[in-house]
Amino acid sequence: MLSADEVGRSLSGSMQLLNRDADGLYRFPVSVEAFWRSFGAVVLTAPAFVTALAADRLRLGLPLEQGLFADAGLVTVRLVLAGMAWIAFPILMIAVVRRLNLGHRYVRFVIAYNWSAVFASAILAFPTAMYVTGMASYALSTLFVVAFAVIVFRRRWFLAKAALGVSGSLAAMIAAADLALYGAFAALASATVSAA
Repeated sequence: MLSADEVGRSLSGSMQLLNRDADGLYRFPVSVEAFWRSFGAVVLTAPAFVTALAADRLRLGLPLEQGLFADAGLVTVRLVLAGMAWIAFPILMIAVVRRLNLGHRYVRFVIAYNWSAVFASAILAFPTAMYVTGMASYALSTLFVVAFAVIVFRRRWFLAKAALGVSGSLAAMIAAADLALYGAFAALASATVSAA
């Protein structure tokens, strides 16, 4: 169970990392229990989930007035894919840290990664919110997503470099793999929702 203190400290540490301050790493509690609790940060990404759901309904021509959760199939597809996306990168990183002999840094990295995902999801959801509110067309919001992905990439790069203690080029490959995985799940979600 997450405590308010842990949530506050973890989000504060994430904000420091977003500002490229490596001292933010020391704001996270590091233990096996904290590792598993960090996956609970997914609850804080609910606004991004709701935004994506609203965008799906608009693209499918479903009226928002019926309610975002009116179509159980659509909600289920989005929930399953969101859950898979949430755990995919930490699983991938098991192989990476083993290959690099960095297993001792894995727990701290994933804890920081999970908490920083709260801000990353908010950043990437902003263009979708512009589409949902009519401030941007679907094509323009997609272009904004690409631009905002650059911001997330830079933050993920710094996180990998600081938490894993790897070179800038290796951190860039890790951040690129993270964004590629995010893009793959986003494409899969879009295709699955359209076919449903």
